[in-house]
Amino acid sequence: MAAVFCAATARADSTTIDQLVTVAGAPTNQLYGYGLVVGLPGTGDQTTEVPYTQQSILNMLRNMGISLPNVTSMQPNDVASVMVTAEVPAFAHAGQRVDVTVSAVGNAASLAGGVLLPTPMRGGNGVVYAQAQGPLLVSGFASSAGGTSTSVNVPTVGSLPGGAILANTIPADYAVNGLSALLLDTPSFQTAQQIADVINASYGGGTATAASPGEVDLAAQGLNPMRFMAGVLSLPITPPAQAPTIIVDAQSGTIVMNAGVTLGPAVVSHGDLTVNIQTTTGVSQPGPLSNGSTVAVQNTAVSAKQPKADVINLPRAATLQDVAAALNAVGATPSDLIAIIEALKQAGAINGTIKVI
Repeated sequence: MAAVFCAATARADSTTIDQLVTVAGAPTNQLYGYGLVVGLPGTGDQTTEVPYTQQSILNMLRNMGISLPNVTSMQPNDVASVMVTAEVPAFAHAGQRVDVTVSAVGNAASLAGGVLLPTPMRGGNGVVYAQAQGPLLVSGFASSAGGTSTSVNVPTVGSLPGGAILANTIPADYAVNGLSALLLDTPSFQTAQQIADVINASYGGGTATAASPGEVDLAAQGLNPMRFMAGVLSLPITPPAQAPTIIVDAQSGTIVMNAGVTLGPAVVSHGDLTVNIQTTTGVSQPGPLSNGSTVAVQNTAVSAKQPKADVINLPRAATLQDVAAALNAVGATPSDLIAIIEALKQAGAINGTIKVI
């Protein structure tokens, strides 16, 4: 088959509430920082072209009591400017370690073999919450010589597992005066009301209220907030089945469908038109004693070929496997298959919402 089909389950499988929601007041927090990676084997920034790397080196040396009177000759190639980012889970406390990602912001060719110098990491409010440092893990590599270069994966991005230590606890307040809220990861009228009903069935009416498709408000009613929230999040629930959805990535030619997609009877005609243009260069030679000159001429030949279109009858397909088998029978390229699916949608022969990414 020309395209890739991945089946995302659409069955109403039983799960727990904590798989569907995020506790309000305790979100995942993002940290960032600017730092330097040193010890690179000649693959760092070209400081003459990346002035902020040179300035960062000077600032670092100045903070260590080293002053350079003449910096015009400074051209290190073993240092790179990087941005350091991390996601801190909710309720993380000072002293805990988090993973960080390090990305080059200059013209460094690779960060492999480098060591991140101590880098303070800030939150969106500008407060420093962590500090990262350590040797980088880089999965890719880059090499060049004689004007030829090669690379594997992305050598300008590395990681530091547990490379940052939280210096401050990020505030998280999930219960105020016994009141809290659950935020749905995927807003839905049905799911929000179902969550409220499940909680009320276990803790009594009025404990949970579906305030909107994306929020369920909770009242602990004098219970211990920690114990109450742990019990609520562990309650089993069977969410509604997913709506039939078709995801189309036109750039890569990938098509993703969930199990709710079905196909009605349809007829598809598929054929290709190929136009071939060839240009050859010839020589026009004048006759003897004609006082002419030899010139180059271009000869162009155009040919077109359109094979006989294949008319394929697509039967009704009630399962995702049947849909994949029917579309496989068309034998189209990824781009053609995307067009066929869109045409089937317009004809009402395939159910599901098409989303193009």
